[in-house]
Amino acid sequence: HFVAVKEDVTEQKKIRESLRESEEKSRLLLQSVGEGIFGVGLDGNVAFINPAARRMLGYSPEELIGHDIHEKIHHSHADGSAYPKSECPMYLTRVDGTDHHIADEVLWRKDGSSFPVEYTSMPIKKDEQIVGAVVTFMDITERKKAEAEAEHAAILIREKEAQLSTAVNSMVGGI
Repeated sequence: HFVAVKEDVTEQKKIRESLRESEEKSRLLLQSVGEGIFGVGLDGNVAFINPAARRMLGYSPEELIGHDIHEKIHHSHADGSAYPKSECPMYLTRVDGTDHHIADEVLWRKDGSSFPVEYTSMPIKKDEQIVGAVVTFMDITERKKAEAEAEHAAILIREKEAQLSTAVNSMVGGI
């Protein structure tokens, strides 16, 4: 006796190919953007991180994936004081599902130095349940330098205006 089973796997192959293409597009997107991007699970451990984020932070993927991101890169404020996880917007996104856009904080590199960043933390949801968060950030060092230079120039202009005003008043008073 012989029994044959024939199953058309064409549709399964199409689905697998479509999934493979979708994963490839996502991977290429993460690799191509200039902003740092990482995702964390509810436990705060890194699930994925793109090359731009790794480059800015100075870590290899192995040093971050599966590790608590707060302890690695967001543990302290710019002045070095402790940044409690319970106050961290990245953490709060995972807890209560709120979006956070922070315009001026710092992240810490592997070498112990910090750099100013602007970041957004958004919840990742599956079936309306929070399953983690994704954080995008950019290094704003050059922006901060430009702002400081502009402020310095404004101070110099105000000083020169005050000197000019004093000189004019002295001249007018002497006439």
